Amino acid sequence: MLKPSMMFLSLTALLSPAHSGPEPFNLMITDAPYRAPAGTVDLEIPDDEEHAFLEGIIEDIFPRGHKGFFTEEKAIEILRYTSSALELKNNGGSATKILREGYAICGGLSQVFRILCRKVGIPSRYVGAFYLRPLMGSHAISEVYYGGRWHLLDPTFGLFFYSKDRYDKKGRIASFHDLTIDHHSWHAFKVVDKPWSGTYNDQTRSYGIMPAEPDYLAEVYNSSITELYRKYVETTFPVAYGSNDRVSFPVDADVREGGDFCVGELDGESRDIVMQALNGSTYVGSHYVGGSFPPGFHTWSIKAAAGTRLSLSYFAVGEGSPKLTMQPLKGVRSNGTDYTEMGTIFGLLVIDDEAIVSIHCPTGTFIVDAMKLEKASE
Repeated sequence: MLKPSMMFLSLTALLSPAHSGPEPFNLMITDAPYRAPAGTVDLEIPDDEEHAFLEGIIEDIFPRGHKGFFTEEKAIEILRYTSSALELKNNGGSATKILREGYAICGGLSQVFRILCRKVGIPSRYVGAFYLRPLMGSHAISEVYYGGRWHLLDPTFGLFFYSKDRYDKKGRIASFHDLTIDHHSWHAFKVVDKPWSGTYNDQTRSYGIMPAEPDYLAEVYNSSITELYRKYVETTFPVAYGSNDRVSFPVDADVREGGDFCVGELDGESRDIVMQALNGSTYVGSHYVGGSFPPGFHTWSIKAAAGTRLSLSYFAVGEGSPKLTMQPLKGVRSNGTDYTEMGTIFGLLVIDDEAIVSIHCPTGTFIVDAMKLEKASE
């Protein structure tokens, strides 16, 4: 039997970090990204933007200049411009390119809004919401920073959510995180009659700020966009706060009955994975792993009998894809990794009824053609 002093020493050894070097062991713990304060990156304007052209847009929004506007007022006027001046069609690239061509969907609209906000000195960041079934799959939004807080303004729908049922400039515009915690306490307001008109004129400027009708954009989505918004913020996962916020895309797999679990087909492209993520009833990861926008990794939750040996294969789109790595998190051990011309294959030994692993791409971006989880051959 251990004496009390020996027991104390044993527990101390067990719980102490395994670090014996001369430098103290420091674990970096960062605050929740949703409330991280604005930084210099939130005011950066990429080199491919044309400043003179963007300044012309700002002059169109603020013909008498914007120095007399409060930050919130400036952000709302830029929101009004972005939601009305561009048509809703798929596009990408710089804000300058999108504005010249006159159309974009949520990703491009949020990009334009952010860059225009930064042009007038307002820090702005990307927010990405994922697994918004069954309508969007994902949605790119923007937040602006002032008064020590982030505030959501959605340029796709010309919407924001306010703490009072009347916009009187005395309440607060919600952040996206505010809505995910309690969407019932916020009131939806719109800054355009209808978005995506492709026109911006004196009538648009003078529209004001109005409560969003219960059926706002129902003719487009077969349901009010505000109702859909409230539904989505309750369930969305993951959420990226900033383009560099690393997010986990879950994968739920069950191979207890002996069958294989497959995501996508070997067809040289990843669109089928995108559609499976959008329309399926389970989490199936994402069409990429690694440093895309935002950087992402996959977290697999695998239901299998203890003692099962499994093979998890990632097939890449194209040749020369970067190598993937695996981190066992619960109830599983690594049983080796093979790298092939088609991708990466992980061996797993399940030691509990639920195994959890995460898949990472340390360098570059792995574009996924297909994924397959199967029993390993003996």
